[in-house]
Amino acid sequence: MVQSQQSKNKSINIVAPLILALYLSIGFIPNWEAVDRIAPQWLVMSFVNLISVSFFIYHRKSLKREIALNFKSTLTLIYLGFIIWAVGSLAYAINPTEVLVNISRQFNVFLMYFSMVIISFRFKNKLRFLPWIITFILVIEIYAVLLDAVEILKNQGFLEGGKLKGVTANRNITAFSIAIKIPFLLYLIHINKKVWIRLMASILITFSLVCLSMIQSRASFLAIGLITIAYLSLQLFLFMKQQKKSSQLYKIGFLIIPLFVSFFINKEFLSSRGADAISRASSISFNSNDDSINQRLRYYEDVLTHIIKNPILGTGLGNWKLKSIEYDSKDIRGYVVPYHAHSDFIQLGAELGIIGFLLYLGIFIWAVVYVFRFLSLKEANPDKKVFIFFMLISLAVYTIDANLNFPIARPQVLIMWTLILALIVTSYKEINNYNLNVKQNIRLNSGFLWIFTFLVIPSTYINNQVYNSLKGQMILLQDFNSNQFNLPINQVDNVVPDIPNITVTTIPINSVKARYYVNAKKYDRALALLEKGTKANPYLYYSEILKSQIFQEKGLIDSAKVYARKAFFGLPNNDLHASRYINLINMTRDREALEEAFALLVAKNNLNNWKNYLIVASGLYPPKSEILIERAKEATQLFPQNQEIQALYKQIAIGKLGIENAFSASTKGLEYFNSQNYAMAAIEFEKAIEFNPLDYAHYENAATSNYLIGNLEKAEQQIDVVIDDLNPLNGKCEYIKALIYIKMGDPIGACPLLATARDSGFSQAEPPFNQYCR
Repeated sequence: MVQSQQSKNKSINIVAPLILALYLSIGFIPNWEAVDRIAPQWLVMSFVNLISVSFFIYHRKSLKREIALNFKSTLTLIYLGFIIWAVGSLAYAINPTEVLVNISRQFNVFLMYFSMVIISFRFKNKLRFLPWIITFILVIEIYAVLLDAVEILKNQGFLEGGKLKGVTANRNITAFSIAIKIPFLLYLIHINKKVWIRLMASILITFSLVCLSMIQSRASFLAIGLITIAYLSLQLFLFMKQQKKSSQLYKIGFLIIPLFVSFFINKEFLSSRGADAISRASSISFNSNDDSINQRLRYYEDVLTHIIKNPILGTGLGNWKLKSIEYDSKDIRGYVVPYHAHSDFIQLGAELGIIGFLLYLGIFIWAVVYVFRFLSLKEANPDKKVFIFFMLISLAVYTIDANLNFPIARPQVLIMWTLILALIVTSYKEINNYNLNVKQNIRLNSGFLWIFTFLVIPSTYINNQVYNSLKGQMILLQDFNSNQFNLPINQVDNVVPDIPNITVTTIPINSVKARYYVNAKKYDRALALLEKGTKANPYLYYSEILKSQIFQEKGLIDSAKVYARKAFFGLPNNDLHASRYINLINMTRDREALEEAFALLVAKNNLNNWKNYLIVASGLYPPKSEILIERAKEATQLFPQNQEIQALYKQIAIGKLGIENAFSASTKGLEYFNSQNYAMAAIEFEKAIEFNPLDYAHYENAATSNYLIGNLEKAEQQIDVVIDDLNPLNGKCEYIKALIYIKMGDPIGACPLLATARDSGFSQAEPPFNQYCR
C-alpha cells in the first residue's frame, strides 16, 4: 500500500510539471486558419484543463491536502464567486450567446489557475526551475520579434512597431508578454552565484528592452519604469539590511546597464529607422492632441457613465462591445466599434455591475494581501521572499496592462497571470497552512472536481464552436470587406456554427449571411435572418441597412427610408448609412428630413457627406436660398482645394442660368481678346463678373483687358478682388497686379508681388523680377 502511494506520488511529481508546460505552451499556438489565433488557444486551454482536472480526480486521494488548501484560499473563493456572478449575467445580457462564449473562456482561465495552484504545490524546486522555464519561453519570444524586425527592415527599410507581433497577434500582447517575464530573469540573477548565468540573464534583459523599444508600446514603457523602480527599491532595502553591503549594490547594474545599452542601441541604430523609443516614451501624457489617449478617455467616460446608470446589473459578460456602440455612435467610422474599453476592470464593471467589478478587483487585492502577509513572516526563506516580491512586480505589470489594454481576452498573458497568482497562493499557503490540521473533506473536494469536469466539457464544446466559427468567418469577412459574393449560396447556412452569433467585429453573423440572399433576391429568407441579426446586435444597424435595400428593391420606398433613417441616426458617421439615407431623401423629395439630418451629416466634416448634402439640397431648396448659400460657403472654407465643392457653391450661389450666362459672356470676351479688341473684351468679361462674381478667372481677364487699354485704376480694383477674396494661390493675380504697378511707374512696389508670383510657381514672373528687382 505504501509502495502504491509512493508510485502515485512519483507519477504526480512527473506529470504535474508536464501539465504546467502544456499551459505555458498555449501562447505559441498559431491561428490554425481562424480569423484570430485566440480561438484555437482557448480551445487548447479547454483540452489541457480537461486533462488536468481528470488527472486530479484520478489522484484525488493523493492530492486531498493540495485540493483542500486550494479551496481554503480566499483568493480562490473570490475568483470562484466572480465566475458564478458572471454566469448570472445570462439572465439580463443583451446577447446571452456572448455570455456563453465569454463565460466558457473565463471558466477555463479559472480552471487553469486552480490547476496551477495544485501543480505548484507538487512542483519540487519550483523557485529554481520555473524562472528557467520562463526564460526559455522568453528567448523564443525575443527571437520571433527580432526575426520580424529583420524581415521588415529588409522589405521596407524602416520599422513599424505595429507589425512586430512576434508569436502573438498584437504588439501590446507581445510587449507585455515580454515585460511580465523580466522579473523572473531578475530573480535568476538574484539566486545564482555563477557569473555566466547572471551575464546571460542580463543580456536577455537587454534584448527584451531592445524589443520593447522597437515595438514602442507606451504602456509597456510604463511597466519597465515600474520594474526599474521596484528593483532599485529592493536592492536598496537588501543593501540596508545586509551586513556585507558591498556585495549587494553591484546587482543594480544587471538592470541599469541593460537599460543604458538598449537606450544606446535604439538611439544610434533604430531611431533613424522608425523606432524612436525616446520620442514615443515622451508622448506619454494626457495631451488632448493625442488621438489614442483621447479615444481611451472617451471609452473610460462611456463605461463610467454606464456604471453610474446601471450599478447593479450591467450589460452581461462580453456584452460591453455591443452597448459601447450606442455610447460611441457619433464617433464610430464604418463598422469599427470600440470592441474593448481598454481597461478590464471598468469594462467588467459595465458588464457585471459593481459586484462583478469588486469580485474581480478582489482577486488582485487578495493576491497583494497574501504577498505582504508572506513578506511579514519571520520564518519565510529570504530568497523566497525576494521571489514573491518579484511576483508582485509581475502582477503590477499585468495590472498596468489590464488598466490600459484588454489582456482578459488574450490567453498569452493570462497564462502568466494565473501562474503568478498560483505561485503567490501556494507560497503563502505552504508556510502558513500546509502543516496545520486542515479538515479534509474528500467527498466535498471530489464533488467540486466532478462539477468542474462536467462544466469543462460543455465549455470545450463552446470553444470548439467558436474556433470553427472563426475559420468560417475568414471566408465571410473576406467577402464582406471586398463587397463580393464568392461563397456559393448553398453553403451560406452551414459555413459557421450557431455559436457565436456575431463576428469578431460584432457584425451579426445572420446579417452577413443575409447579404447573400439579398444578392440572390431571396428577400423572405434574408428578412428572417436579419430579424435574428438585429437581436444579436441591436446597435450596429447593419441589419437595418440591408432591410432598407430590400424594401427599395421591392419598390417600397417609404419602408426603405424608415430603416435607412434608423441606421443613419444610429451610426451617423457611417458612409453607407449616410449615403443610403440621403439618396432616399432625394427620391422622396423630403426637405424636412434633409434638414433634420443636416447637423449629423456634417458633424465630422466628412467630405462625401458635405458633397452629397449640397447636391441633394440644391435640388430641394429654392434658388439662391440664403441658408443653403451660407452652408455651401462653409463647405468651401472647409475644403478649399476640392473643385467639386467649389463648383457646387457656385451653382448654389449663382444658379445654373447665371453660370451659363457667365460662360457665354466669357467666351465672347476671349474672342474679342484674341482679336486684340481689348475694350470689347473688358466689357464682356465684366458682364461675366455680373453673372458669376465667384469665378476669379473673370476678374483676371477683365483686369488684364483694362490694363491693356490703359484703364489701370479699374484693372487694379478688379485684380484686388482676386487677391483679397478669391486667390487661387497660383501666382497669376499677383503677376497681373505687378504689371499694373510697373505701368503706373512703380516697379519697386511691383517687386513683392513678382516675388510672390514667382514663388507660387508662375514662371512668367521671373523675367520682370530679374529686370526690375535685382
